[in-house]
Amino acid sequence: MDDEDLEPAAPALPVEATPKERAAEMLLQAAYEVSPLALFEQADRFAGSEAERLQRAKAGADLLVGAKMARFTGDDRTEIDLTNAGRYWALHGGYLAFLKEEPPSGAGGGGRGRNPELEAMRMTLTKMRLQTYWWSFGMSLAGFIFSLISIAMTLWLGHSLK
Repeated sequence: MDDEDLEPAAPALPVEATPKERAAEMLLQAAYEVSPLALFEQADRFAGSEAERLQRAKAGADLLVGAKMARFTGDDRTEIDLTNAGRYWALHGGYLAFLKEEPPSGAGGGGRGRNPELEAMRMTLTKMRLQTYWWSFGMSLAGFIFSLISIAMTLWLGHSLK
C-alpha cells in the first residue's frame, strides 16, 4: 500500500451549503495561498452579476471573520488575513469541514449537562462576593474621607497641636 492511498480525498461540497458558505470555503482556500487576500479581486470566481459577486465575497469574508478564521486587515475591510484557526481549517478540510465538526461536549461552557445544584451554589457565592465588594468599597471610601479630614485639620490648625 502506497502512502498516496492513505491521504484523504478532497472533500466534496455538500448540496445543502449556502452560497455564503461556498464563498467562505473558496475565500479560505485562496487566503491560505495568498496573504493578505484582496476580497474584491476574488469576486470574479463567483457567478452572477458584478454586484452579486461582490456581495458574495463580502458575505463569505464576514462568515470567516465571525468564525475567527480570518481578520480584516486595514480600515476599509477589503482584505483578509487568516488566523491560526483559519490555517488549521484550510489544511483540514476547509470551512465546510469546520461546519460539520461536532461542538465540544463536557465542561466547555455550553450549558448542556450542567449540574443545577452546582449552578445554584455558584450564584450564591457570586451574590456573596458582590455584597462583600460593596462593603469593602464603602470602608475604603470612609478611610479616604477620614484621611482628607485629617490633612485638612493639619493644614488648618498648623503647628498649634504641639
